[in-house]
Amino acid sequence: MVQKYQALVYTVCHQLVPDVQEAQDLTQETFLAAWRAIDRCPPGFEKQWLARIAANKAKDYLRSAWVRKMNTPGDEVLALEGAPPGMQPEQQVLEALGEEELTGMILNLREPYRTPCCLVLLEQHTMAEAARLCGRPPKTVEAQVYRAKKMLAQQILQNDRIPCERRSVHGTV
Repeated sequence: MVQKYQALVYTVCHQLVPDVQEAQDLTQETFLAAWRAIDRCPPGFEKQWLARIAANKAKDYLRSAWVRKMNTPGDEVLALEGAPPGMQPEQQVLEALGEEELTGMILNLREPYRTPCCLVLLEQHTMAEAARLCGRPPKTVEAQVYRAKKMLAQQILQNDRIPCERRSVHGTV
């Protein structure tokens, strides 16, 4: 059954989920689900049954909270071309902008983003320490720092603060 319908199932998944790797994963999940429920397959309707399972798997994937969170519009990480390998994006931006300018940008963030961002990015506290100091749940602080980084990256890109030849924008995982 896998050999016969693999192309069909992959095509259905890939039409709904454009990411090749995710479509391949969903193809595997489809066949696993089909194998577990093979006794419910109507005789003579294997093709339609598998296509429906594939479509449902892809739709479930797109509805998942993780996918919605990871693929929000403008969800980008700023990276600089020519930066030393292994250097974190924050370090790259700090090196390119200068500490004073980046500090000023962080201090201009609105609450609730400014305080956790200052603690984590400027004072080098861990997320857990920042959460304790802010009196907020750790996941809330993580989300606020993440959103603050997105806002800062957008600000930097919009204001052309980094020379174009050193800048590239990469989507997240």
